[in-house]
Amino acid sequence: MDRNISGDVIAKYLTNFTPLTRLLFVICGAVLIHLSLGSYHTFGNMLPYIASYMKNYTDSSVNHEILIWIPTFQSCFPFAMVIGGLLSSKLGLRFATSLGCFIMASGVFLSYWTIQISFLAFLITYGMMFGLGQGIAYVLTISCVINWAPKHVGLVSGIVAAGFGFSSSIFAPLQTIYLNPLNCKPTVSAYFTDIDLVRRVPSAFYIFAIVYAIMQIIGLIFICNPINLVCSYLEFSKNNERDDEVLENGMVDLREESISLSPSEILKTSTFLWLFCALFCCSFYGNMFYNLYKTFGETFIDDDLFMAYAFSIASMCNALARIGWGILTDQISFQKSLSIATLLATVLLLTMPLTPKGGKWLYFMNLMLICLAATHALFITASVKCFGTDHKSTNYGCLIFSTVCILFF
Repeated sequence: MDRNISGDVIAKYLTNFTPLTRLLFVICGAVLIHLSLGSYHTFGNMLPYIASYMKNYTDSSVNHEILIWIPTFQSCFPFAMVIGGLLSSKLGLRFATSLGCFIMASGVFLSYWTIQISFLAFLITYGMMFGLGQGIAYVLTISCVINWAPKHVGLVSGIVAAGFGFSSSIFAPLQTIYLNPLNCKPTVSAYFTDIDLVRRVPSAFYIFAIVYAIMQIIGLIFICNPINLVCSYLEFSKNNERDDEVLENGMVDLREESISLSPSEILKTSTFLWLFCALFCCSFYGNMFYNLYKTFGETFIDDDLFMAYAFSIASMCNALARIGWGILTDQISFQKSLSIATLLATVLLLTMPLTPKGGKWLYFMNLMLICLAATHALFITASVKCFGTDHKSTNYGCLIFSTVCILFF
């Protein structure tokens, strides 16, 4: 947490409310931003449309396999998380988060032109710029909420991460309704041939970029740190016991923390190594499913709207599950929670080739996305509990470097 006394006008204004009300304001702001950032998970829905457009109008050599590089660069935002932590300490939380949001929304907006130019140009805007901005804003908004509720890291980070997961349930159907209102069928190779549909693809980027920007501007209003080295403290425990010295107005002094490791220190610990390996494994199968679910589904499901609504419902399950995993890890432990999630995911992945025999209603997206929700809710909680809160943004950025290793597989 930034140790400088805050002079933020919004932070001062929030002190007029009860601790619960302040926290709700901050959470709502963070969730709005995460709803826009979570559009990352709609790439699987957009993939057939993007591939169809680029193959016909940009570069005939472009196919689904090549386009997978786009989400690969989007998801490799640990560099941005580390940068975000440094920017926050130098420039302030809201300014650093605003910069991340601006880069992300600009990347989507510019993709209106780059998708018409070349694959490389599109990779830079919708891949690199999106990933850079997303990484900066993602970690700083969660860090902000944790500062206001340091005793319930799993719960509040799970709620914010739920916004990230819920995003695709909103934007995936909207993308499909805008691009494919007549529910045109793709070919067996998952390409669309309808001319009107394909020509609408570029315009989708600037339309949704404007929507993302509006959501981010509203959310940024409440992205601020608590005042004077204190954070809001909410008592959720049944026995109402408090281990910290509670100050006036429901505030808790956080100057005495049991552990606070810097990035250079966590790199020397075995705990970091094990968390790094675990996150790599979870991210590997998670990215594969998110990016290829529609391509796989359309090999035996010829209903595009069904796929959009199925993913929307699954995303709702994913969002709720993030809160559930956050609560679970607060109540039991990170190890037990992660074991449950990965065991169920393993069973579902192994049985996935059997789903065509059962038809589209046996396509277990809901259960799969519930498992994938654990990754976002559990690892940020583990990072904070293991390494402390002072450098949580940068530390989590170092941990999520494991996703970069996916590039080599």
